[in-house]
Amino acid sequence: MQRKVTWTAILLALVAGAGWMFTGNSKPKTNTPAARPETADRGTVQVSNAPFQSVDVTHRLELLGKPFKKSPYANNVWDMQLYNGKIYLGHGNSSNVGPAQNAGPIPVIYFDTANAQFETQAVTNSNPSIVPSTRKYVDEEQIDLFKVMNGKLYIPGHDSDGESWDWGNFYRLDGEVWTKYRNLPKGVHVYDLAYYKGKMFAALGTETKPTVLISHNEGESWQHFATINTFGFRAYTLFEIQGKLYASAMMYPANKLWNDKTNILEINERLEKRDVVIYGSKMLPGLTYQQGTVPYNKIGKNINFNNKLVYIAGGVFNDSQLLPKSLNVMTDINQAKRVNLPDANALPTDLLVRSDKVYVLTYTRKQANVYVNRVYQTSDLTAWDEILRFTQDTYAKSFEEHDGDFYFGLGTDPDVGSASSGKLLRVNRYDIPAKSN
Repeated sequence: MQRKVTWTAILLALVAGAGWMFTGNSKPKTNTPAARPETADRGTVQVSNAPFQSVDVTHRLELLGKPFKKSPYANNVWDMQLYNGKIYLGHGNSSNVGPAQNAGPIPVIYFDTANAQFETQAVTNSNPSIVPSTRKYVDEEQIDLFKVMNGKLYIPGHDSDGESWDWGNFYRLDGEVWTKYRNLPKGVHVYDLAYYKGKMFAALGTETKPTVLISHNEGESWQHFATINTFGFRAYTLFEIQGKLYASAMMYPANKLWNDKTNILEINERLEKRDVVIYGSKMLPGLTYQQGTVPYNKIGKNINFNNKLVYIAGGVFNDSQLLPKSLNVMTDINQAKRVNLPDANALPTDLLVRSDKVYVLTYTRKQANVYVNRVYQTSDLTAWDEILRFTQDTYAKSFEEHDGDFYFGLGTDPDVGSASSGKLLRVNRYDIPAKSN
């Protein structure tokens, strides 16, 4: 949107030591299963040595289509969310920096698994005095995230398209029509939504402090709840661990130049709030600052499983996107371990939980235009087994599963601009080893 930071400003901030303060995903994709017995603590999360037969499905991939009409970077499939047999697809680009800067408005597109076709849904306004007409898009530069909360599907208003900064947006699917709510005060960016103890919470990027709002009436109105006492202006992620809700902003990794200490906002079951001290060395295990890179990191996509939080962490990149660096398992705040996957160079891009299993999507770039994409699974967050892999000229940004079939949305980096970005691929369940089903 309007006044986002430029790359020149970023460089100046780094030189001055002030930091990239203006830089903006969590997505549980099903319910949390019942608690399972704890596994033995072995210092780090290790992979299984047991034999397991993976399969290369490259020649079994089905191209379902490429539904987006924008340029490659804005065709990134940022998120895929299964809801009522339909797979909703996020895309766009909210950055002021090219390529494909400020790519809104963004149509709401899903793949209908029953009819094997793409559809675009209508969007209307909750306030008839504000453009009452029905459209085929959301007024955002990017659909970054879909959230299923209390049985309903939502879109946080990542970055409104040409609208005032006085209010932010969220969207809720009602039947077959999306309803736009433009009622989050000072919500320049609405990066995440959560439903906790019968209330809705929103994580905002503002012009002042990372901010959290609360709604007592299913989003019909919002009030200021708290700010996070940390650096930067943006609250990126809401997540639950040990029965409490947390809102997180930017974090420093372990380094020898600055203190990696900052704060995270904790909300307990009585809706009491407090700042909790966190350390990058503990929340971002294994990550260290590398000279010449931007030192700001965040928690990205995450799911709850066995009373733990499984999450992808990485750098804040291209204004608000996530540059993935590590997959982690958290048992409590400041108690996290990095997952060591069989391919040490694999970068995680998405997570799924299904019944008693967690799946992670990763990719490894072998050379220009050669990417090996893999899916690993675990039932105990200790042993991670590869179940399938495929090679493409770019990497899979997101994935979903329905009735045993896996779906993959391809993406690209801004300096590559792959023409394959935006493709939707499917692997039939009969082409996947039985142990993964």
